[in-house]
Amino acid sequence: MNARIVRNLLKLELEEQILNAGVLVGLVGVFFPWLSGEWLGGDSITYSGFGFYTSFLGIAIFLILLFILLITVVPLAGGPVIIKKRYREFVRFAAALQATILILAALSVLTKVTFEFSRMEVRFGIYVCLIGNLVTLLYASLRLQEQRRSQVQELFHHPEAPGQVTTAKESSVPPPPPPPPPPAPEPEEHRLYP
Repeated sequence: MNARIVRNLLKLELEEQILNAGVLVGLVGVFFPWLSGEWLGGDSITYSGFGFYTSFLGIAIFLILLFILLITVVPLAGGPVIIKKRYREFVRFAAALQATILILAALSVLTKVTFEFSRMEVRFGIYVCLIGNLVTLLYASLRLQEQRRSQVQELFHHPEAPGQVTTAKESSVPPPPPPPPPPAPEPEEHRLYP
């Protein structure tokens, strides 16, 4: 990988880094074995996310996670922005939700197969992919809430608020000094006894 891309990835916010790490874990989990055991003829088999009855689900999950990763990596590599900034968090959340639903559907299919064939078992790859998808979904939802909060603050932002200095009102000439205070009044005489 290009050193510039790695430096730019390390400069991202922590939530963004964790989201992309979850995507990478999910992508790697698709390549790990999802199902293994002995089939009807006594043959020992092992299927990853790209094999068996769940191959279409595994391919769809892989492509969705790759899309989420490319939303971040392509602009950092100097390419075009795939999704506009205002829609980016919503698209990530929707894609992560879809990938999580698909991985749960694949897990239910594999669980049904293991109930029908006693020598088959669900392997760790689908669980790795599920954990990566859940982390991605969690941080995508956090980033979406943060974006909505900042949009609301921008909507109600008032530049005349106290404590904020606007650059339009500043000038290069310093303001004149304040006038001196008025002289103190003469003390009054008060009698103690009449």
